[in-house]
Amino acid sequence: MNTIGNIDIKELAQKYGTPLYVYDQQKLTANYNRLKSALNKYYKNNSIHFTVKANNNIFVLKSFKNTGSKVEATSPIEIKLAEAAGFSGEEIFYNGNYESHEDLEFITSRKNIKINLDDYSSFERLLNINKKIPERISFRINPGIGRGGFEGITTAGSDAKFGIPYEMAHNAYKKAKEAGVKHFGIHMMTGSNNLEPYYFAEAVDKLMMIAHDIFSGLDIIPEFVNIGGGFGVPYYDEEPELDVDLMAKLISEIFIERCEKYGFGMPELILEPGRYLIANAGYLISQVTGIKNGYRKFIGIDAGMGTIARPSLYGAHHRVKAYNNSSPLEKVNICGQYCENSDILAKGISLPKLSEGDLVTILDAGAYCYVMASSYNSRPIPAEVMISSGEHKLIRRRENFDDYMSLYNF
Repeated sequence: MNTIGNIDIKELAQKYGTPLYVYDQQKLTANYNRLKSALNKYYKNNSIHFTVKANNNIFVLKSFKNTGSKVEATSPIEIKLAEAAGFSGEEIFYNGNYESHEDLEFITSRKNIKINLDDYSSFERLLNINKKIPERISFRINPGIGRGGFEGITTAGSDAKFGIPYEMAHNAYKKAKEAGVKHFGIHMMTGSNNLEPYYFAEAVDKLMMIAHDIFSGLDIIPEFVNIGGGFGVPYYDEEPELDVDLMAKLISEIFIERCEKYGFGMPELILEPGRYLIANAGYLISQVTGIKNGYRKFIGIDAGMGTIARPSLYGAHHRVKAYNNSSPLEKVNICGQYCENSDILAKGISLPKLSEGDLVTILDAGAYCYVMASSYNSRPIPAEVMISSGEHKLIRRRENFDDYMSLYNF
């Protein structure tokens, strides 16, 4: 792999150093447009909320703002970042869990954002803090089922920490209505990085049946139904891409049928993707720093578990490509410079024979990569670059020693 967005990878590495995150603006825009077009084709009253937790760079957020996307935020700072990127209150969907007093105080100070709560206890604490009844509330439902690409990213089911068990949700909405809430929505997210279109149709069907059970007898018609995210991308060469047109068709058919059956009208259908919109638009460029022929062949690079945590955190796979190298392939492990044996980014992969100083690029690094970076071992968090219309720009500089020292109170 030699280029990103028609820019030579070596040129980027020489100008900005390594390790280096690079985002292709044209690709993230195309991802949004593909998903939005598919949804519009089958159900017009929809909105896409890019999830800030996937990638919180303000230039990325501004890029999505320019596409027409809205955002989903999970913390006060994510809300502030969204506002700084130009998103107004009605374009922000708040979706937190186990909030602190300060979190809830901040959230209720913002006008017009959609507030989604993970449990009825959050609603009770919100009332105690604010004393003002929110006009609009939704609750996150745990349907008792869930699926994810890895156990650590499954977001529903009996072992998941998220959502109100669906058997208890009717009572939560009943109490919220009795407290004076006038407008309601409902939310559910059952997993992450799913590539099967029919799974999303099943999840929507389940949510709509739960919604009917909840709202039946409460005289509530939901203003919006948020089916969450979880739309996957292939992390292996042999994996198929998610068929978003089929997915949009299936979920829209189920959604429309259930809305008509239950008398819900045409509520707003909300999706909150992150990975699907930005993962394959992000790349991590790294340089080979050392090669060890031991019990296994290890290729050491200047990126590691502090740069990209997913492989060490829950065994996630990322493809690795060598720059401008046609040597015969060999089986190697890719590791970083961190003092942990879990600092292995890829095991037993085939790469051309590499030498110190060679460049490699880790693919699909746009989502849940930079945002999880740490300065463990006092390794600086890398810089980020955006490529747009054949031009590249530094959008967040590399961390340095002065940044470390600036936090001390001497």
